[in-house]
Amino acid sequence: MLTLLSALVTTAFAVLPQTAEAPKPAWSATTLEAAATEANKAVLKNGKAVTVTGEVVDLSCYIQLGKRGEGHKACGTKCVTNGAPVGIVTKENKVYMLVAEQHHPRRDGQLGFAKEYAGKMATTITVSGMLSEYGGIPTIFVEAPITGK
Repeated sequence: MLTLLSALVTTAFAVLPQTAEAPKPAWSATTLEAAATEANKAVLKNGKAVTVTGEVVDLSCYIQLGKRGEGHKACGTKCVTNGAPVGIVTKENKVYMLVAEQHHPRRDGQLGFAKEYAGKMATTITVSGMLSEYGGIPTIFVEAPITGK
């Protein structure tokens, strides 16, 4: 009886739909297209998919003055809304710059990146994207919402 029950349970679970894994971050078609030279392609090749959790900061005040957290939320929101770079600080105090991944829409001002992250200032979030450390600046390129200017 136990063997029959075990077989029924195993069969029942075998026919349940499998949950799909989240797609692994990768360079977008526009970023690959923008890699016009072999040197550009080599930089992209060194990128790697990562997922990082940390506090959203405006990098200008964080790097210049060490400002972050709830007490800096209003200032950081203004800074990022007005063009300051956005970053994420992990619990280990590792700092990453965040940049919209899609090259052509970013170049053409079609992304709502600043608005998206200004609204998350001083909160802890998890981001997935492509990590590049070219030039010594750890940067995570994340997919950004297209606003369609």
